[in-house]
Amino acid sequence: MFGYVLPNKGELKVRELEEYQGWYCGLCRRLQKEYGFSGRLSLNYDMTFLAMILSSLYDVDKKVTYGGCVAHPIRKKYKYDTMYVSYAASMNILLTYYKCLDDWQDDRNLIRGTYGAVLHQAGRRVSGQYPDQSEMIRQCLEELKQAELRNEADLDLVSGLFGRICGALFAPEKDIWYQDLYHMGFYLGKYIYLLDAWDDLQENFRTKSYNPFLAADRQIQDIEMEKDNRKECVRQILTEMISRACYHFERLPVVDNVEILRNILYSGVWTKFDQKKSRTDKKEWREEG
Repeated sequence: MFGYVLPNKGELKVRELEEYQGWYCGLCRRLQKEYGFSGRLSLNYDMTFLAMILSSLYDVDKKVTYGGCVAHPIRKKYKYDTMYVSYAASMNILLTYYKCLDDWQDDRNLIRGTYGAVLHQAGRRVSGQYPDQSEMIRQCLEELKQAELRNEADLDLVSGLFGRICGALFAPEKDIWYQDLYHMGFYLGKYIYLLDAWDDLQENFRTKSYNPFLAADRQIQDIEMEKDNRKECVRQILTEMISRACYHFERLPVVDNVEILRNILYSGVWTKFDQKKSRTDKKEWREEG
């Protein structure tokens, strides 16, 4: 995953920010404990959200510790741990491992290939513990690879493949909440995939690499032309995806941390989209000035 499911920290209360940090640090600690330093390097915001929502929904026992860590030995923080923090850590490893393998096979990316080799033992162990999630990730990444090779222009199809991955990760229990958790993860995954593609649009245009937005509009000759119209169109697509994810979230009886989770889904997920817009606007202002 790509680290897009993060909070809008400026809109959180101090207490809420400390609470979120406890989950983030708890996931970091769990990755270090179960998978070592190499596992901790894969830490991201997306899996913190997964740990929070599952722990809040199922109201599981939460272990709270307080202290420093390797990264912050002096500044002490709360760290939360539950069975779903452990699950999120495992999914973090699984996603990172298969993504590294995929990147190595695709373009022989040495850094990703090396990191994948380091995570090999942990990745195989988690695959054995969660065979359904492992198979879904492997299968969908393979289908994504084939879609890229044929320059697939169907945005719904390619984003849906990553949506299926996230749906499987977000719904670990076959119970009454399965459908809403799956569909929330599914649409959130589509949002993440399309936002990542939008982030990479200019770079992919320059390097002539696959991008679903470029494939969908093969007439693009100048990436700067009609930039504002294209941006608004992408925003409308992303809004539809995140709206559907929020609909399924609101159907879940989440009480604990609900305001933090709403901050992430309604505001935080737009942070990087808006940051990119802000950076572009500042660049244009400097050039005009």
